[in-house]
Amino acid sequence: MRLTSLLLAMVIVSGWVGTSSAADETFGRCSVGTAERLSFIEDKLESRRRYADWWWKGWTAFYGIGTVVESVQAGTEDDGGKRADYIVSAVKAAGGTARTFLFPPPARMGADPMRTVDPRDESTCRERLRIGEELMRTNARASRARWDWWRHALNVGINVAGGLIVAEGFDEPSRGWRNAGIGIAVGEVYTFSYPWKGDDDLEDYERRFGAPDVSPRPISFSIAPNLGGLQLGVTF
Repeated sequence: MRLTSLLLAMVIVSGWVGTSSAADETFGRCSVGTAERLSFIEDKLESRRRYADWWWKGWTAFYGIGTVVESVQAGTEDDGGKRADYIVSAVKAAGGTARTFLFPPPARMGADPMRTVDPRDESTCRERLRIGEELMRTNARASRARWDWWRHALNVGINVAGGLIVAEGFDEPSRGWRNAGIGIAVGEVYTFSYPWKGDDDLEDYERRFGAPDVSPRPISFSIAPNLGGLQLGVTF
């Protein structure tokens, strides 16, 4: 039992040391504070990548398949009311496909944008950190957007409009309002399942490190009169 515990402890410690060594090797030329921030940000960004990617692929496929299925049904249906229902559904699914495909969640990029900067010295480390902090802010804004009232109002409005077309325009009230109800429910699931951890990650980061402006300060020069001549000042 003691031997098993000792071996388990050695595995845990060796894994921790390996991770720390990798982080030290990556950010070895950064100051301690900058390296800690970079490590925290990259870990958070990478931990959100997989869900964001699967969300994007899953919803794009869902709406894409819906577009094809509803279009085929509309093209083979003789009843006017049913055909209108299928056409409305196909149009909504096509809109969902285009919106999801063209505007993937920013969390899907993980830490890739900040990794384009090689941390060769403190200046490039701080530039990499600046990009990472901006990525976290972008993910946080995208996460909070699921609470925007206009997104939910737009979802309801589009589906109610589609329901009215089928219900009133083609005298299919049952089919039209069922279509609207299903569409609203799917739209709400879409919105609330959007990658939502970005705002929590930013709060954790600011609680631990604060969020100062880490971008390099511009160099400025000034000339002022001095005893017997002029004084050149440099601020950086």
